Amino acid sequence: MAQNQRGAGRKKAISKEMLQEIHSRHTAGETVTALAKAYGVSRQTMHRYLKVPKEGEKRIYRSLKQWQWLNRDFPGVEAGDYMLRMDYMNGTERCSRLLVNFRDRQVIVANETDIPFHRAFGIKLRPTWEDFESFLEERCMPKARDRLRLVLEDIGVDSYDPMAIIEKTQGRMAEDQQWLKLSYFAPGQ
Repeated sequence: MAQNQRGAGRKKAISKEMLQEIHSRHTAGETVTALAKAYGVSRQTMHRYLKVPKEGEKRIYRSLKQWQWLNRDFPGVEAGDYMLRMDYMNGTERCSRLLVNFRDRQVIVANETDIPFHRAFGIKLRPTWEDFESFLEERCMPKARDRLRLVLEDIGVDSYDPMAIIEKTQGRMAEDQQWLKLSYFAPGQ
């Protein structure tokens, strides 16, 4: 059970820093058994920790069944047609869920907050593809930014591509607490 606003409930067993350390040690060759012993948890729990993506790492689903389960709260939608899910976050609170179909240029949104300012598309419940493209541009630096080329080089992007920028920055802006958690469906890859 997760902690609530009062701080009640089960506390997380490990911090983000510890999770990063676990990933680093495992990548360096330390076994799951050794890590589990070092952190005082079972091997099964350690396997769960290692499945959690590192901060900023892509979440890629290869199984249609897992992808459908993740997107079960979009009734009547064929999840396999949508290769990207974006969770629009405000701090730790998920405010909107987006499913994106690049092939057919479709986006579906489900809002989880009544505060339009915290929603991905504000009061719009059925965004168009153009709305989605505008949303992406709003979540990264302006195209006319001074020294844009240097900023793009810094984050490792060749040209001004809002989706590529968001993949690198998670859509984080200095002025707000909103950001994007990205999950991909990549069957057979």
